Amino acid sequence: MYRTAAVLAAVGIGLAGCAGIGDKSTTCKEFNGMSQDSRSATIANVLKARNGRNGSTSDVQSAVQRTIAFCEPNANQNKVIDEAG
Repeated sequence: MYRTAAVLAAVGIGLAGCAGIGDKSTTCKEFNGMSQDSRSATIANVLKARNGRNGSTSDVQSAVQRTIAFCEPNANQNKVIDEAG
């Protein structure tokens, strides 16, 4: 009984750490509502999916800035962040 509860608690904690991290289908509206850490993690996921490897810190930072600029206009709020390039 206690072992089951401990496993469920550990799984819950692990899943909670993933909350707020998106992928290439994340909309600009969702991206704009994220914390800086979640934005960076989301862009890192997108770059890894696109390139098949982890991006460097500078690659991630540059891509976050490009995505912020892309998502700034209200007209882009429903576009996905993968369109930012």
